[in-house]
This record gives sequence, structure tokens and C-alpha cells, in this order.
Amino acid sequence: MILLIQNIEDYNNDFRVSLQAFYGGERIVIPEIFDRKPELAGEVDKVFAADVTDDGIAIRMYEVTNGLDELESPVCSAHVDVAGNCHDKAAVRNPLKLAIYEMLSDYTGRKLPWGSLTGIRPTKIAVACMEDGLSEDEIVAHYQEVYGTSRDKAELAVAVAGREKKIIESVAEEDEYCLYIGIPFCPTRCLYCSFTSYPIAVYRDKVDTYLDALEREMKFVADAYRNKRLISVYVGGGTPSSISAEQMDRLCSMIRDNFDMDCVREFTIEAGRPDSTTFDKLEVMKRYGVSRISINPQTMNDETLKTIGRSHTSEQTVKAMEYARKAGFYNINMDLIVGLPGEDTAAVERTLDQIKALAPESLTVHTLAIKRAANLNIQMDRYRDTLRTDIDSQLAAVTNAAKDLGLFPYYLYRQKNMTGNLENVGYSKDGLECLYNILIMEERTDIVGLGAGSSSKRVVRPGHDGVTEGTRIDRIENCKSVDDYIARTDEMIERKKAGFIWD
Repeated sequence: MILLIQNIEDYNNDFRVSLQAFYGGERIVIPEIFDRKPELAGEVDKVFAADVTDDGIAIRMYEVTNGLDELESPVCSAHVDVAGNCHDKAAVRNPLKLAIYEMLSDYTGRKLPWGSLTGIRPTKIAVACMEDGLSEDEIVAHYQEVYGTSRDKAELAVAVAGREKKIIESVAEEDEYCLYIGIPFCPTRCLYCSFTSYPIAVYRDKVDTYLDALEREMKFVADAYRNKRLISVYVGGGTPSSISAEQMDRLCSMIRDNFDMDCVREFTIEAGRPDSTTFDKLEVMKRYGVSRISINPQTMNDETLKTIGRSHTSEQTVKAMEYARKAGFYNINMDLIVGLPGEDTAAVERTLDQIKALAPESLTVHTLAIKRAANLNIQMDRYRDTLRTDIDSQLAAVTNAAKDLGLFPYYLYRQKNMTGNLENVGYSKDGLECLYNILIMEERTDIVGLGAGSSSKRVVRPGHDGVTEGTRIDRIENCKSVDDYIARTDEMIERKKAGFIWD
């Protein structure tokens, strides 16, 4: 447990995320907690102290050996000189996080591939630099100097940003929007999952009622956004294909009947789990103009599938791909996860050999993230010894397989508590990049979320509301529970009315 001591809280989040990058999974507490739980003091084994003054910020790390009352000299320390206002977060944040990173890197002997970067959208930096006219070499140097990023990751960010920028330039950002529709049902809950998902076997009788509520929210949004063009529809989950073919038909007809689809450039449905992806459901999707689907095995090793709670086999993945091709789909994504319990580089390479034979048009590769609410984290004592350390080599195997398939990296994001402090990368063939994935990362246009567990993002530009000076993102969250969403659909609509500034 780490005790965080700070004289002001301006940089509380920066301290926390920097510590979590090196000490993922450790609890971080502040002194005030001892007033309620004094027994926790005995569990503290590290102290991170920060003093913000007019001259700069002093940071120190202590190892606790004889209790909190007898701290010895710090095991490492650093000072950030600040020219100007120490409370100016925009000016101070990057030098501060870099100082923390370098201090802890020297102390632990660990180099993190992304350096001091802890946000989920590292490519936004590269896109902004490109728009400012910097060359690729200058941007790579910027990542290394300002954030301590490795050259490999800086070059990856630049490569992805180049593809993102081409797509972004094709979007009329203020006049267009994207739609996300959440179908929060799954055949089973995966070991690593922390998403909003409910077992279809238990909730099967509520699906139609859920679609009723969803349609009410659809009607409101369609009217509210009648003066903007819808360019991307993304149906995710959960596992959308866990509902019946008849319910899939109803869902697709609801989308078609409520929204003007004439300008839609991409209609994606996560067909998802191979055990719920049937030919009749795929036929329905194709009939309604779905242009992109995702079939997500995560791994092609059957023993691992059992371990992570996926009730399908690798053979079912092969069959699902056959169904998809037969239905006429030629823009198919497949999701994989590296770092799964029990899997080493050889296991990942076996999966990739099978994926290459199936030849998807895009491949999204996730590095295992151990989320707080996931069963993997809750049962960590059971799985700790099965988690491998060769993640870099696993990712390298994926990169090589993507090249063999003629796929290029086009979007990238990171999550908290990712194995190896690495990243998730989407690869695709030229011209088949997922528009929605790029826009949700770069936050250039409104994305409206419908359904339980969805989130909406409204891009508020300078002068848009008479107040905003810089661009900001307003977020509106829907409740996560299916039952709550059904009962409180009117509230979800009211949240959008209150939180968004409608044109």
C-alpha cells in the first residue's frame, strides 16, 4: 500500500496515475483515511510525498521499514523547477510527470515503453503535431524528450496518427455525428471482462422490453440530431449476436426507420462470440446494409478459451467466418488478446497461424488489462502464476502476422492496469479502417450513445455556447443496469437534454 502525502491536491490525479504505472494493483491512500481506518497504517510499505511551492515541486519516495513515525531518508527524490505559476496545470503537468517517471524508473530499474504517458489516447499528440506542421522525425523526438517514450512506441504513434489524420480530414466535424448502440447481453461473462454485460440465459425474456426502451431513446436522438448527418453506426456490447435473429431484425429495422442512413459511411455490428454468430443472424445484418462485422475469438487455443470462460471452440470461430463469407461480408475484424493466463509467445503464434488462414480484413489486438471489477482481478491469487512476462514478444508476433496479412496499424489506445504498460492496436487493410474507432479516439465529432452502459460525447467548440474558449468534451452517461435502463429511459433522455447544447 502506498501513502500519498501532498500539501495541495492540484496534481492528485497525476501523482496517482504515475504511481500506478509502476505499482499497478497497489492501493494508494491519503492520510485522512487513518482517521476512519487506523489499522491501515500498518499496511503502508511506501510513502510518496509531494510539496508544491512557488519555486517548484519537490517529490520524494520512502520505503517504510519501521512504521510511519520513523521514516528514514528518501530512497529517491526529484525537484521540478517551475518558471511562473506552480498552479498552472497546463504548463506544469508534463514536466512533473516526466520527473516522477524518471525518478521511479531509476529507482526500480524499469523502463516503461510509453514513458510518462498515462492517458488512453497517445496518438492525439502526434495528430496535433502534424496539424502544427511538424515532421515525423520531429514528432518522434517530441515524444522522447517530453514524455520519455521509447523510439519504437513513438514511431508506432506517428504511423497510426498518419492514417488517422487522413480519415479525420474527410469528416465534416461540426456537421456530422456517430451513433453507438449498446446491446449488453452475452452468452457468458469472460474472466477478464469489466464491461456492462448480462447473461442472455437470464435476461432473454427482457430483450424485447429492452428494445422498446432503446427505440424510445432512438426517436429522441434522431429528432435532436435531425440537422446533422449520421456517418457511422456502431452496435457493440456485450455481444449483440446473443439476441435472436428476429430480435436482430427488429433492432436493424429500428435503426433504419429512425435515422437517415443515406450518408452513413460505415455500419458495424460486433457479431462477437463465435458461439452466437449464426448464419441467419448474419443474413439479417447483411440485408440491412451492415458493412463491417467483428468476430472475436480472443485466442484460438481451446484450453485457454475454457480458462477465460468462453463457451466456444476454435472450430466454431472457423465456422463463424465461413458463415460470414457466405453471407457476403468482406470487411471482417477479429479481436485477439495477448497476455491471457497460461499463454506464452508460442501459444500466441499458434493462434496467429490460424488467423492468417482465415484472412480477416482487420485485426484488433488487445493487451490484457486487469480491471478492478473483472473476475480475473477478484480471483488473482488463482491465476497470478499463469500470467506470462513475454508480452513484448507476443506483440512482436502479432505485428509480424499483421504484415503477413497486408494489414497496417490505424488506431491505438491504452487502458489502466495493462500488462507491461503497453497498448491496444487496430490493424486493417488500406481503405477498410474503422471510422468509428478513429473518431472515438480523436474526439473530433459528436458520438451519441444509446442503451444501457453507453456514453455520449458532445464536442463543444469555441464560441459554441457563448462561454467555451477552447474545445471541450461533454460526457453524458447512461445507467449500466439493464433493469434500471428500462425503468429510467425517460431519465436517460432528460440527461441528454440537460447535458447537451442542441443546435
